[in-house]
Amino acid sequence: MISAYAQGKDPASSLGTYFERPGRTILENLLTEVPDPTEMDAVTRYGGGLGHFERRYFSGRRFIKTKHGSRMDFLSGQLFPVHVLVPLPSQIYPVIMRKTMRWRDLLGYFRTWSSLYNFHQRFPEDLERIDERFQEDLTVIPDASLYSEVEEVPINVDVTSGDIAVRFWKDLREEVEKHGGKYGVDEPVSVEWPIVLLLAKKL
Repeated sequence: MISAYAQGKDPASSLGTYFERPGRTILENLLTEVPDPTEMDAVTRYGGGLGHFERRYFSGRRFIKTKHGSRMDFLSGQLFPVHVLVPLPSQIYPVIMRKTMRWRDLLGYFRTWSSLYNFHQRFPEDLERIDERFQEDLTVIPDASLYSEVEEVPINVDVTSGDIAVRFWKDLREEVEKHGGKYGVDEPVSVEWPIVLLLAKKL
């Protein structure tokens, strides 16, 4: 759901069209557009430069092939374009970037996205919308005992509005609720980010 919200093309329910391109596209495609520096013209023609190039995907075993030639991230259900090559098993490493935060803090993270800023520049009236789901959020008194599971000092995040970020955040919580998960505004939630590293040795 997060991938669909971040990368989707529906301007009413996702922010994909509001990220700066092509930079965001290069990121979404796992840096595959970044050329192998050992194949750069300056290296092949004149020698020297960079060598021993390696791509490492700290994503866990996320990728599977589908019969239609696409690649699917089976943790998020995200389909990757055919041109995004499935990493070799030797290139795949466990996820190393993860964080435990409250649901409230996850909303705070969603609010840092540049695409959200661009969306609100285009649709300032969205900031005036109201979403009345999870009315109990408005009366929650933060429970200090929950903070022991959170990695950093929690901060207050406004959960009372109904803009696109809050609507998606509540969609996400509703889905977790359907599957029996904890969705209270101050309940902890674990978040993972896949990372791709391009490693090269200077000759």
